[in-house]
Amino acid sequence: MRLSLIVAWNEVVRLTRMRTVLIMLLALPLLLIFLLGNALESDIKPVKLSIYTEGGGQLEAAAESYLASPEVRQYVEPRIRGKEEEVRQDLVSGRAEYGFALTSGTARYYPGQFSERNLIAESVMNRFAQEVQLRQSAATVLPSLTAEAADRILSGEAGRELVRIGSLLSREETVFNSFSALQYYSVAYLIMFLMYSGMSVALGLNEARENGTLLRLNAMPVSANVLLLGKLMGAAFFSLLQAAIIIGFTRWVYGVDWGNDYGGIAVVCALVSLSTVCFSVIMASFLRSRRAIESVFSLVITLMTFLSGGMIADLGPTIRTMGQFTLNHWANDAIRHLMAGGALQGAWQAFAVLAAILTALMVAAMLRFKKAVALT
Repeated sequence: MRLSLIVAWNEVVRLTRMRTVLIMLLALPLLLIFLLGNALESDIKPVKLSIYTEGGGQLEAAAESYLASPEVRQYVEPRIRGKEEEVRQDLVSGRAEYGFALTSGTARYYPGQFSERNLIAESVMNRFAQEVQLRQSAATVLPSLTAEAADRILSGEAGRELVRIGSLLSREETVFNSFSALQYYSVAYLIMFLMYSGMSVALGLNEARENGTLLRLNAMPVSANVLLLGKLMGAAFFSLLQAAIIIGFTRWVYGVDWGNDYGGIAVVCALVSLSTVCFSVIMASFLRSRRAIESVFSLVITLMTFLSGGMIADLGPTIRTMGQFTLNHWANDAIRHLMAGGALQGAWQAFAVLAAILTALMVAAMLRFKKAVALT
């Protein structure tokens, strides 16, 4: 066992000295978490809106009342301007992300740089413009209609259903639930790249077979199984180190709240790492080329990440059902439960499924181990 631990330590040191490994397994997940998390998180924040209404008076008061409503304030952060030119200046200077002007019954829209943000602001202001048009039409057709009566009509069922304000990225429309986008993708890509780190086992066995290392190991007085076990343990230890770096970096640099149960998260990461190492041994027993190993491994990991919602938050009930047959789904579910402050016992089903997956893969890896280390 002591020799296996020495080999495991040397394997960890070897992997940490490889520049490509550090870039692919440490830098890349941190970059993806930052890009996706911040991009989608920014779409949830209210759009900075610069607005001008000609003539002031009732029209400006109606705009202020509309924009002050709780339903609208969750989507836009309004700035009332005195001139239309100030709206354009706000967009140029970056003080606003979208501009709107209503003059002589004509609505003019000034979109910003980001199409998603534009859609949110435009849907909000379209509703306001239509309400103004309805009021003007009602005043023309029914001169006796009072402003209070018009308010009651527009606030009724027909008024509410006229336009539904919403964003595909709002928390109500996605499975982010109580998590931020940064939290959601931190968990998804942590699990995804933990699985990628396990691929090094299959690649290492294939490389050892091609360069004659396995042949030399068989000629040594020490059991080759002991040395190979050390390599497998080294890959598992490196995965745990990788998880610690990703969690620590996102916690202290990105501000991701992982909860308080880091022990439970470590257990999930260990189950995923060991499962991936066993899967690597199985792959090495069937595939005999580096290209085939990389292709099959990448396909399996990408497919499981996609089905579990790691790339797109919600693809419908069919994909969610299919995702329950993946390792990623149960690992994500367990970590998010702990991240939300839940107890370890509350995620017993996810831990039980992960343990069952590990047991099945471990049995299969033991049955295929001799074939994986065979010279031919």
